[in-house]
Amino acid sequence: KVYSEIKKELNSCEEFIFSVAFITDSGVSVIIEELKNLADKNIKGKILVSQYLNFTQPEALRWLLNFKNIDLKIVTEGDFHSKGYLFRKGKFYDLIIGSSNLTASALSSNKEWNLKVTATESSDLIAQSVASFNAEFMAATEVDATWLTTYDLYYRSQLERNRRVQMPFE
Repeated sequence: KVYSEIKKELNSCEEFIFSVAFITDSGVSVIIEELKNLADKNIKGKILVSQYLNFTQPEALRWLLNFKNIDLKIVTEGDFHSKGYLFRKGKFYDLIIGSSNLTASALSSNKEWNLKVTATESSDLIAQSVASFNAEFMAATEVDATWLTTYDLYYRSQLERNRRVQMPFE
């Protein structure tokens, strides 16, 4: 499962970048200890997530906001659906790309396909991956307490609306 690789990479990286469509409480909880260790070491990270289908859970974003070493942004327009994890160690990068979002089931139990590649920072694959991430990250919305409050209200109202549609005879 990709969880063991992500955990190993987080424990040995000098910087990390996550670009995932969805983040849930369960996904953050499975790597929370590694994130705390990185914060203690002041190892910086960037996380880019999507509001696509409003699947990303506000509480997961709230947890991530507590980490001062993580820059957190969200793509609020379009169908951003990438899934990539990039870990820098000196001049080398480990890149995991595939189908796994940052959810416990995607990391631990789902049948997901992922590929891990190690390359130098000057390789075309790493250069293109970093450039693509940076372009999306620059255009994305910063997740802060104000934005999160608004999203949380919208997320909860959508959950309630979905519940009523699924059980119309209550």
